[in-house]
Amino acid sequence: MSALEWNLLVIGLAVLLGLYIVVTLFYKPLGLLVRLFVCAITGVVLLSVFNFILGYVGLHVAFNPFTVLVAGILQLPGLIMLLVLTHWFI
Repeated sequence: MSALEWNLLVIGLAVLLGLYIVVTLFYKPLGLLVRLFVCAITGVVLLSVFNFILGYVGLHVAFNPFTVLVAGILQLPGLIMLLVLTHWFI
């Protein structure tokens, strides 16, 4: 093997090692962000359905990041808690 081939081999191994280190460092935080994003989507869907169904009765829960995440993480108990808190303080 020539010197150029050795240099390419060392550079390739260094790139693979660096990629491995970056992936292991960011795996858990990215997983947390993905789960948080899924909870936010679930919260938006639940709040939309909840507001549509209970809108006929005159009940409404506001959309904001806090209520979306509470509805997404806690689901039905969170929606009930948000409804009670909304009408208790307003």
